[in-house]
Amino acid sequence: MELIEELYNKWLVIKPYTSVFSSQAIIAAAFLIALINSLRKAINQKELLSNFITIAFVCINYLLTALLMEYVLGYVQNHNSAASAQNVYLGFILSNVLTLFLMYKAHIKLSYTFTPLYFAVNRLFIVLTACHLLLWVKLVVLNLQQEYEQFHYIYSFTVLYISFSLAVIMIFPYILKTKFGRILIFSSPRGGNV
Repeated sequence: MELIEELYNKWLVIKPYTSVFSSQAIIAAAFLIALINSLRKAINQKELLSNFITIAFVCINYLLTALLMEYVLGYVQNHNSAASAQNVYLGFILSNVLTLFLMYKAHIKLSYTFTPLYFAVNRLFIVLTACHLLLWVKLVVLNLQQEYEQFHYIYSFTVLYISFSLAVIMIFPYILKTKFGRILIFSSPRGGNV
């Protein structure tokens, strides 16, 4: 248990003014690479419009939630009150649901097709939204702050796993046709549609 707690504190706890190259910076860089690569392919007409729309919406969502978290961290630092900032998870839920809705509408109006990447992102966003909802219920509705700390570890590792999975499938969308890709997005590795 101490090893898990040490890994959690080293890699997943957000600390202001850290000099360590964080996992969030790596994810943000990977998302930017995916967006630039998709834009380059779209300009050269080598990218499906559905993939480009999906990647663009995921990147916009990541940017908005990162800005929201920065605002919340600033608020907590200035007001010394973390309790009132716990509703940030509700903001993440709303952002994810809105992203899924707008991404669907954009596909209907612009693309008319839905690629495996679109469905994979939907699946991962639903899992991510469920994680945010469970943590929000634990912290705000049930007011369980320190109890069940293992849940915080599971939540953090799940969110980090989903973020890395999103980065991988957006940079390499063709990976979704492999067993590894299907396992990566919580899908059955026995084939079928993604």
